[in-house]
Amino acid sequence: MNALVHPVHRRMAELTLEAQRGGGFLTLSGREQQELLHCLTVNLDFIARLDSLKALAFHAHQMGDMDWQQDICAKIDELEAKCK
Repeated sequence: MNALVHPVHRRMAELTLEAQRGGGFLTLSGREQQELLHCLTVNLDFIARLDSLKALAFHAHQMGDMDWQQDICAKIDELEAKCK
């Protein structure tokens, strides 16, 4: 299986590897540290939106509103597809 990885996650991995090889995150250049912070912020936004939609889908399920739940699940699928 050849899973695709979102470019933000790939760059976070590259910067983390570079930091590990160099002795820590403080060894990254100022530009690299800013880039890593940007990647972390994008990831935080993604996770917050995903968790919110999943909580909403669960609420729709508990209410028995299957149409609403399916609509929310479609949005979850769309968001997760952007991660690949």
